[in-house]
Amino acid sequence: MKKLYKAIDRTIDRILSAMGLISVVLMVLLSLFISTQVFSRYFLNMHVPGLFDLSMYSLIIFTFLSAAYTLREGQQIHVDFLLNHLSDGARAGFRITSYTVSLFFVVILGWISREWAFASFSSGAMTISETPIPKGILISTISLGSLLLFLQIIRMIISSSIQSSHLFNIKNFFKDKWNNPFFFMAIFIVGLILGLIFTVYVNEIVGICLIALLVLLCGMPVFLALGFVGSIGMYILIGESTTRQLPFIAYKSVESFPLTCLPLFIIAGIIMERGKIVEDVFLFFRSFAGNFISAPLISTILVGGFFCAISGSSVATTSLIAAVSLPILISTGYKKSISSGVVAGSTIGTVIPPSIGYVLYGVITEESIGQLFIAGIIPAAMIFGFYCLYILLRAQINANSLFEKDQVPEKIQTPDITWKDKLNVFKRALCGLFAPVFVLGGIYMGIFTPTEAAAIMVIYAIIITTLIMKTVKWSQLFDIILIGTKVSSMILIIIVGARIFGALTSQIGIAADLVEYIQAAQISPVKTLLAISAMLVVLGMFLDAASVMVITLPVFYPVIMAAGFNSVWFGVFFIIVLEIGLLTPPVGLNLFIIKGLSNFSMGTIIRGTSPFILILVLSLFILILFPQLATWLPSLMVQ
Repeated sequence: MKKLYKAIDRTIDRILSAMGLISVVLMVLLSLFISTQVFSRYFLNMHVPGLFDLSMYSLIIFTFLSAAYTLREGQQIHVDFLLNHLSDGARAGFRITSYTVSLFFVVILGWISREWAFASFSSGAMTISETPIPKGILISTISLGSLLLFLQIIRMIISSSIQSSHLFNIKNFFKDKWNNPFFFMAIFIVGLILGLIFTVYVNEIVGICLIALLVLLCGMPVFLALGFVGSIGMYILIGESTTRQLPFIAYKSVESFPLTCLPLFIIAGIIMERGKIVEDVFLFFRSFAGNFISAPLISTILVGGFFCAISGSSVATTSLIAAVSLPILISTGYKKSISSGVVAGSTIGTVIPPSIGYVLYGVITEESIGQLFIAGIIPAAMIFGFYCLYILLRAQINANSLFEKDQVPEKIQTPDITWKDKLNVFKRALCGLFAPVFVLGGIYMGIFTPTEAAAIMVIYAIIITTLIMKTVKWSQLFDIILIGTKVSSMILIIIVGARIFGALTSQIGIAADLVEYIQAAQISPVKTLLAISAMLVVLGMFLDAASVMVITLPVFYPVIMAAGFNSVWFGVFFIIVLEIGLLTPPVGLNLFIIKGLSNFSMGTIIRGTSPFILILVLSLFILILFPQLATWLPSLMVQ
């Protein structure tokens, strides 16, 4: 029996590894399709029919086929701050039960999509596009992806059960209940039943929120949690027939050409990071910063802002900048608090365009992604300007506050570097410095769309790192792109789950009821904005920005529009608020990244980060008083 289990397990594992390979191929094709279209338009003066459609098909197939592989690789986001403080038995009990319950969503999605695919093949339905293909092929990827998810979840349940087998002792159910998985499995099941009863008989909105909170806190991956709550909510509140919409909602959630730029920007950023471009830029800023007392801190802020513009991800930027900058700052004599604060503040990745935050906002709200990119330029420059001003003033007023006791130098020692060396450093950094300017400038001038810019940026990153700088070998490209596909898959499948959850909230009228309540209570637009901001900051403590956006925007966006705010302006405001959540104690995600890489105490990190949080809050109030900071540049864009 064990041999049979191991053989099946190895087979499933190989199939999932093959999905990883297919994911890389799909992302390469996606980039080539879009880049070819741009090249043919400008250099051949012709349109190649079907390439944009093939790009969208690639994204759909990628989203569903890569989900199980990403889950196996441990890349899916889940809320673990509670589980980390529980016993091994508690973690095992919650994990096994939550994954078992999630199969409800996976099975329904796979079964109904199978029926839909069969019906599409039988009727000969084709996609409506320049390159029509049988629609059943695309729908089949949902059922196949669901089957792979089902198999991987079963593997994880069995694996957790085997690893925790020594804890499953029914005799000790009450004797050692705090380390007995059965006890916590019972807690989860009872909590779920109570949540369902509350939903049906007391208040459906509060009940659904309680169920969502339960499954998230017990460690269910975010995309499964959202899909499960959405599907079970539809089943018990609206009717069994509505569950037949699940595959259609899942399909439509990623049938979006603007969304194709999301994985491409992520992959381009990772290629440039692995190609040592960020290190070259850091050396460039450090070489030209001079030897004044706060030069290394200012350099860190500028480098953090630069890499944010490339990666568009706060988590990725924090990890990299902390690893590169913290050892340098500490060895220079700066306090641990100010060093960690500068790293945390300078890595607010989604604020600086181009970023995946603006892409998600644009896709969810159907706002122009190009305008959102341009709208973020002035607010981002203002925030980083305030950062630099704060450091300079603090150094001027009391330099001792920046350094450890008795380690205040008269000036910062800089490497003995000639102007010839500086010129060489500039040449190496120029390729990286040019990338965000090229992307934003092209979008602003109307030369290409954000999706086209993302595809070109991938090709640009590959050429720069492999052929010009030669910091990446061709043999390494597969592994680098694979990293990008894992991150992209995680975000895209969360979008699928969020759209299903959003369909539930829409059908039970949460957003409409909220708008009606605010209007009836005559709550001012500013108070509405502040209340939503407070909720976003709290959510941002527990979840990454992408997850918070896809969960909350379908509810909050109609409320904000009803209050009379500009959609593009709110996009910038919304993203800054989310970044505050990532920096806010006690559980800001970026704080834990810095702690993990530095081993500083959390109190030290929080002290250093607090001034930068206040700067972000100040920037929000300035943005409220002067909305033109975000709306002026977009109004001048070439359409």
